[in-house]
Amino acid sequence: MPEWIRWWRRRNQEETDLDEELRSHLAIEVQERVAAGEDPAEAERAARRAFGNLAQIREEARETWGMAGIQRFLEDARHGVRMLGRTPVWTGVICATLALGIALSTAIFSVVYGVLLQPLPYPQQEQLVALAPTWTKGPTGRFNVNAALWLEWRNGLKQLQDLGLTRPIANFNMTGDGPPERLQGARTTYNVPSVLGMSPLLGHAFTEEEQLADAKVAILSHGFWQRRFGGDSGVVGRKIQLNGQPYEVIGVMPPAYRYPNKDFELWTPLYIPPDEIRADMNYQYRAVGRLKAGVRVEQAQAELDALMHKLALANPLSFKGDQAEIGAVVEPLADSDALQVRGTLYVLLAAVGCLLLIGAMNLGVLLIARASARSREIALRVALGATGGRLRRQLLAEVLPLALAGIAGGILLALWLLRILVPYLPADTPRLESIGLHGPVLAFAIGVALLVVLCAGLLPARMAARESPSAGLRLNTRSVAGGGQSRNLLVVAQVAMTVVLLFGGALFLRSFSQLLRVQPGFTAERVLTLHLAVTRARFPEDQQVSDYYNRLIQRVMSVPGVTAAGLVNRLPMSGIAQTGGIEFEGRPERYTADWRSATPGYFAAMGIPLRQGRLLQESDRPHTAAVGLIDEKLARTVFGAESPVGKRFRIAGPSFKGPWAEIVGVVGHVRNDSPEKDERSQVYWPETQRTQDRAALAVRTAGQPGLLAQAVIQQIHTENPEQPVYDVRTMDEWVQRVMQGRSVMTGLVSLFGFASLLLACLGLYGVVSYMADLRLREFGIRMALGADRNHIRGIVLRHAGKLAGSGIALGLLLAWPAGRALRILLFGVSSGDMVSWVLAPAVLILVGLLSGMGPARRAGRTDPAVTLRAE
Repeated sequence: MPEWIRWWRRRNQEETDLDEELRSHLAIEVQERVAAGEDPAEAERAARRAFGNLAQIREEARETWGMAGIQRFLEDARHGVRMLGRTPVWTGVICATLALGIALSTAIFSVVYGVLLQPLPYPQQEQLVALAPTWTKGPTGRFNVNAALWLEWRNGLKQLQDLGLTRPIANFNMTGDGPPERLQGARTTYNVPSVLGMSPLLGHAFTEEEQLADAKVAILSHGFWQRRFGGDSGVVGRKIQLNGQPYEVIGVMPPAYRYPNKDFELWTPLYIPPDEIRADMNYQYRAVGRLKAGVRVEQAQAELDALMHKLALANPLSFKGDQAEIGAVVEPLADSDALQVRGTLYVLLAAVGCLLLIGAMNLGVLLIARASARSREIALRVALGATGGRLRRQLLAEVLPLALAGIAGGILLALWLLRILVPYLPADTPRLESIGLHGPVLAFAIGVALLVVLCAGLLPARMAARESPSAGLRLNTRSVAGGGQSRNLLVVAQVAMTVVLLFGGALFLRSFSQLLRVQPGFTAERVLTLHLAVTRARFPEDQQVSDYYNRLIQRVMSVPGVTAAGLVNRLPMSGIAQTGGIEFEGRPERYTADWRSATPGYFAAMGIPLRQGRLLQESDRPHTAAVGLIDEKLARTVFGAESPVGKRFRIAGPSFKGPWAEIVGVVGHVRNDSPEKDERSQVYWPETQRTQDRAALAVRTAGQPGLLAQAVIQQIHTENPEQPVYDVRTMDEWVQRVMQGRSVMTGLVSLFGFASLLLACLGLYGVVSYMADLRLREFGIRMALGADRNHIRGIVLRHAGKLAGSGIALGLLLAWPAGRALRILLFGVSSGDMVSWVLAPAVLILVGLLSGMGPARRAGRTDPAVTLRAE
C-alpha cells in the first residue's frame, strides 16, 4: 500500500496525538509555575508565552510527518469552497466563463484530433505514404496517378517496400439476392492490403495471378458483410451478382480496414490492360506505399524528385511543356487524407485558442478584483507569519474548485456541442466517424482547465504575496487596493484579441456573402437529381445503352409536374469529374476541360443557356457526323471574338487522339467543383456518340422537386426493376453540400467572435465598475468641491474609453498579420477589406461605451454627504 494512503488513514489519530502532546507539555509547564508559587491564571498565561505559537508548532510538527503539504492543500481547498459559496454570483460567472472556454476548445480539438492527429488503424502507420503527381509549373494542385507512372515509381523507388494502386471509382450494381443496390467499391492491385499491413478477417486476399487474369472475385468490407449478410461466415465462397456477372466472395476485411475511406464496401482486382500503359492515359488512380524501416519522408521525396526529373528528360512530351510541368509529392498517408480540411481546422483551432486566452484573461481580471477586495485579510495573514509561498499555495488551492467545476461543465458542454457540430460537418470530411472525446482529448480538456486556472490565479497570488502588511491593514472600505495596472493590462489584451476574432469573423462573413452572389452557371432551384449506372452484361452495345437512357427519360417526362429531364455523365457540384486534354483543329495548344456526355434535355433541365449555334438534338446519332458543344469560357480563351461554330475539336492525350467533332453551339460556363472554384471549361458530346455506363439524371419540376422523387424512381423501376438508383438529392442540396465546409467555418469563427465580445464586455464592465466603486470617496470629495455629475460620469467613461481604445489599437496591429494568414481561405475579398477593418473596431467602441455607461451613471448618482459620512 502506498505511503500516502497509509498516512491518510491514520492522519486523524496523529492530529489527536499531537494535540494531546501539546496540551500535556503546556499542563506540565503550568503545574511547575503553580508549584513555584505563581497564580494559576498568571501561570497559564506565562506558560503559553514561554511555550510559543501553538499553530506554528503544529505546522512544524506536521512537516516532520512528510505529508503536511497534502494536509494543507486539502484544508486550503475546503476553505476555498467555503469562500466561493459566500459569493455564488461571482462563482457562477467564473465557472460559466471557464466551462464555455473549455467546451469550445475541447469540441474543436476533438475534431482536429479525430481528423488530423489520431493514428491510422494500420500497423506501423507512420511508414504509410501517399504519392501523387503535381503541377510544378502552370496549374496548381495535385491529381491522380495513371498506371504507367505507377509502374515507373514501383520499379524505380528503392526507399519503398512496395507501392499499391487503387481505382476508387469502381461502383457496382448488386442484384439477385435482395433488393437492387448500388455499392461503392474499388479496384485495387493485389498488394494494397499487404502495403497497409492488414489481412482479411475471413478468407484471403486476391493474388497477383487473379489480378492479371481479371478474375471475378471480391472482398467485402466488414460493415457491408454485417449489413447485407448478417455476419454469416459462410459468405466466403458464395457467388454474388455484380454488374450482371457472378463474383466469388473470397474474403472479408476487418472493421479497421477503411481504404480509401469508410464508405467503400467491397474490392475487386485491378486489371490494367497493356494498351492503357502504352497510351499513358487515365489519371484516375491513387497510389499508397510503405517506406522501408528507418526511411524518412524527406528521403523518399528526394528520390522521387530525382526519378521525375529523369522521366521528364526521357519523355518531355508527357512531363514538360511550355505552359505546364509535372512533378510529384510523397507525404504521410494521414496528411494526404486530410489535405483539403487541414487549413480550415488550423484556423478554427487558432480562433478557439484566442477565445480561450480571452477567457483566461477575463478570469484573471475577476480573480485580481477578488484578491484586491481581500487585501485586509491577506495583510492580516502576512502579519501573523504567513510566507509568500504559503499565500500563493493557499490562493491557488482556493481556485482549484473552479478548475474542477470548469472541467466537469466543459466536458458535458463539449459533448453537447459535438452532437450538434458533427452532423453539420461536410460528409467528405476524412475520418468523420473518429471524432469524439477520446483519451487524449479528455487529457487536453483537463490540462487546459488546470493551466488556465493556474495562470489566472498565479498573478493575484503573486500580488498578494508582495503586498505590504502595514499598507494592507491601513486600507479601509473605500481605499484603492492594488492590482489596478494588472487589471487594466488584462482588459486591454482581452479587447485586442477580441478585435482579431471579430476581424476574422467579419472577413469570413464577407467572403461567404460574396460566395453566395456567385452564379454557378445553372439554375439549381426546382431540380431533382439522381444517379444510376447500367450493367453491360444486360446492355453490351452503346446503342442499347442509349436506347435504354431514352426510354428512362420518356418515362420520367410522363410524371406530372416534370417539365424537363436529361442525362449527363458527371453532375456539377457532385464531387466527381471527368477531365482531360482537348485540342482544336489548326491550333497547336492543348487545353484541359471537363468531358461531358449529355442528352438534349439536360440543358433545359439544368437551366444552362445557349449562347451561339444550337444545342444537341435527337438527330445526333452514332451514324451521323460527330458534333459537340463548348462553353463560353473556352470559346473566349481559344477564339476570342471569333465565332467557334463550325470549327472542330477532339480529345488529345500525350499518345492518343480522339475523332474530330464539329462545334455546333456554345453554351454557358458551369462551375463544376464549387461556386468558389472555376478551374476548367466544359465540352459536351451527344450521349449517343460518346456513351458512358454511369449517368446522372436531372429533372426540372414545376413545384418542390423532393415531392416527386418517389414517382420518378417508380418510373425507372417500372422500366427496369433491377436498376439501382442512388444519390437522390435536389440540386440545391448539392450546392449546399459543397459550401457546407465554408459555412461551418464561417459560423464557428463568428460564434467565437461573439463569445469573445461577451467576455470582453464582461471584463471591461467589471474593471470600470470596480474602479468606480473604489473611487466613490474621491468622487464624493470632487462633488463636494463643486464638480457636477456629468464631470464624474466623464471620468468613468474616459477610463472605459482609454481601455477600449488601447485594446483596439493593439488589436488592429495584430489583425494585419492574422488577415494575411487567412488570405488563402477567403473568396472575393482581401485581407485589406475596409468593411471588416471598420466593423471590428466600431463594434468594440460601441461595447466600450455601453460597458462604461452603467458604472458612469452609478458614479454620477453619488451623494457626497452619505459617502463622506461613511468614512
